[in-house]
Amino acid sequence: MDKFEQLIHDVMELSESDRNKKIEEYKGSCICPTCPTWNKCAEDANEKLFCVTGKSGDCIKELKGCMCPTCPLAISLDVGKTYNSYCLNGSEMEQRG
Repeated sequence: MDKFEQLIHDVMELSESDRNKKIEEYKGSCICPTCPTWNKCAEDANEKLFCVTGKSGDCIKELKGCMCPTCPLAISLDVGKTYNSYCLNGSEMEQRG
């Protein structure tokens, strides 16, 4: 199990309330708002942390650049190099298939 899989495992082991708090904590350090692809709709919907939560619902439709490989969370988990553009392509786990 790699670092990313361990993080997902640990988060999923939490109660729903604690899991939601942990996800919001991670969203607080998320760099998605600095990405050229991120937009006002994503901001209003609090869509962030696509590497964990999966692709954008209805907000992001066009790739205008990708900051995923430079994200401190992605770097610490050693993800974002092979799979990225999570907002359009789905979470790290979804892309791993």
